[in-house]
Amino acid sequence: MADFVSHYLFGEIALEAFPTVVQLAAARRPAAFNWGLQGPDPLFYRGVAFGSPLHKYGNQMHSEHTDELFFAFSRAVNRMTEENRAIAEAYFYGFLCHYALDSTLHPYVYCRQYECQETDPKLNASAVHCQIESDIDYALYDREYHAPVTEFDPQKYYQLTHDELAVLAVLLHYLLKTVYQVEVSTHDLRSAFCEMLTAERFLYSECRTAYHGIQRVEGLLGKGALLSSHMKIEAPEWNALNLEHAPWRNLWHPEQERTESVPELFDSAIQTAAHLTGEYAAEFDAGWLLLHHFDVPFDNGSPKKLA
Repeated sequence: MADFVSHYLFGEIALEAFPTVVQLAAARRPAAFNWGLQGPDPLFYRGVAFGSPLHKYGNQMHSEHTDELFFAFSRAVNRMTEENRAIAEAYFYGFLCHYALDSTLHPYVYCRQYECQETDPKLNASAVHCQIESDIDYALYDREYHAPVTEFDPQKYYQLTHDELAVLAVLLHYLLKTVYQVEVSTHDLRSAFCEMLTAERFLYSECRTAYHGIQRVEGLLGKGALLSSHMKIEAPEWNALNLEHAPWRNLWHPEQERTESVPELFDSAIQTAAHLTGEYAAEFDAGWLLLHHFDVPFDNGSPKKLA
């Protein structure tokens, strides 16, 4: 997955290319739209200190049944009325953005992860993946705002009302049960959103003492930078955005050499998101929902599927 601020920036930039009705939906319920930009990622944060019990479901949503996921999601939105419908639509359009960015950017991230692990097989795959995404996050924010990403305040953009949180939790509960046949309580799902926000506020804070302390503990444990890789304290020391157009490959299609930079991948993802939001907006207006085929899942290019 792209990191937290990368998804937020993507939504902010992509909105300009969206149909007016989608722009209005996002403006009406901005926090719901912003949480949609984070897709299934809140599932990774429920009870994360003890090993998130919902983590595997987050992985499933990223890798399985993408067609069915968005069909069930769009039908659920279409059944809602009044303010609940407004909340659900904003969340749905944000979720489409999460898919567009993840499925476009993931092949690049996975390729760089694979290269790092080829150089040093002892590296923890998850830690490497998170570090690459953190570096992209830092570099993108600096490129956009000429400021350190630690200036970003998640609380400012992600504070949900009670009603918004309830609708988002019910939607995720419905999707997990309908598409993935798993039962997760709405209480757990509400907590997942709250715990993710708490975690991100810490990860984007400029707490160098905690950062270096965590690094020391990780060094003693010898399991890799599982937490410090998420923190945004140090600027990347490599060409994280690929502005020099170094070659890379989608691991699922290694025969095709690619050279796009991350900003160019952003532009491509914006086109995908604009197309998807336009299609669904027209269907909502007509009251006639179609089963869309998504060529790739959120985790496009994942090395796990090569094993």
